[in-house]
Amino acid sequence: MRTSRILALGAVAALGITAVGCSNDASTSDDKNALTISGVSNEKAALDAVIPMFEEEYPDIDVTVETSALDQYQPTIRTQLSSGTAPDVVGVWPGNGNPAAMEVLVPGGFLADLSDIERTQEFPEGVASVSQVDGATYVAPLSFAGIGPIYNMTAMEEAGFEIPHTWSDLIDFCHEARDQTGHAAFGLGAGTNWNTQLLTYALTPEVVYGPDPDFAAEMAAGNRTFADSGWVDALDMYQEMVDEGCFVDDPLGVSYEATVTAIAQGDVFGATLVTSGLAAIRAEAPEGTELTMAALPASDDESKTLMPGAAGSAWAINAEADHPENAELFIEFLLRADVMQAYADANGSLPSIPGDGDIDPALEVLKQYQAEDKTVPWMDQNWPNARVQAAHFEAVQNMLSGVATAEEGLAAMDDAYAQGE
Repeated sequence: MRTSRILALGAVAALGITAVGCSNDASTSDDKNALTISGVSNEKAALDAVIPMFEEEYPDIDVTVETSALDQYQPTIRTQLSSGTAPDVVGVWPGNGNPAAMEVLVPGGFLADLSDIERTQEFPEGVASVSQVDGATYVAPLSFAGIGPIYNMTAMEEAGFEIPHTWSDLIDFCHEARDQTGHAAFGLGAGTNWNTQLLTYALTPEVVYGPDPDFAAEMAAGNRTFADSGWVDALDMYQEMVDEGCFVDDPLGVSYEATVTAIAQGDVFGATLVTSGLAAIRAEAPEGTELTMAALPASDDESKTLMPGAAGSAWAINAEADHPENAELFIEFLLRADVMQAYADANGSLPSIPGDGDIDPALEVLKQYQAEDKTVPWMDQNWPNARVQAAHFEAVQNMLSGVATAEEGLAAMDDAYAQGE
């Protein structure tokens, strides 16, 4: 009899319990009719939506899914791939820039070539460019995700606030939120290291990549540096938001999960997050709470505002998968238009291959920016190694704690970048 096992590893470990029927972990299985899948916990809502659809079509395949927090997942999946104990299908980041990114894993022979799967030929250029190595496709991104402030519009309207569209309005909003409600305008879960990067990513499109569209290529050519660019301005603006009281007190002591809860409950009015944060907030918010994602302004000229937007939620096949045929069936299934739409709806993103389906109303702004070509790829997807991202985490945390300046942090990022692949 088929049984589906979907585990959130972080929650299970924290509670010290074992889920019924889940004694086998997802990394290995001797059952030829099995399929094992592992991904980051941000994808759980989407997996919960599409796994039953897969099981209905393939009732003889026993599916086991494990999810874990990003900080746990990235090093674990790399270790499992290296030791030959990884699941059949693994969540992988497009492009480069972290330990579980495609360009980090492909040279080790860890990922199977997906080029023969028909729908991979339909990825738009911006998605295909971070899905391929030497013309071969190794990851299947299902979504187009954005980064920007997600607002609890129900709380905003009750307090009489509107979304700020210029930098000056943003700072005014921070002051008014505290003065009129006693709440911070924005949450910032800087105690979760990966969450520290999102605000920088939301500011640099306008202050770096808009004025200099070739900045990433110039960095790769060795002609530019972080420390001698608009990245300094972006981190200075980050610090200005801290100084102006835009965020909760002591953000280094606040986790991503606590930030999600605060938005859902209206204890803050928003936070700069990835689109997948929408599903996490909705899971905790009162029924009927209205959410929307907007762009984060970085100047007083609204026409110059840009958003980070890129391929997200990517899946790959372990090159040493125990059940490669089932894994390929699953990737083909995920790329089907109706499944891709269901996946995108569940995790609050747009399909990576544009379709005609209705989208989450909270993503109308991102869709508009995508249509108007006003999005910039996520910065780390063009970085040569995972050390740059780690240096970025540390730069922000040191800046927030006052132990290092923005310039010192950016110099460390430049050193990491110079180390190459």
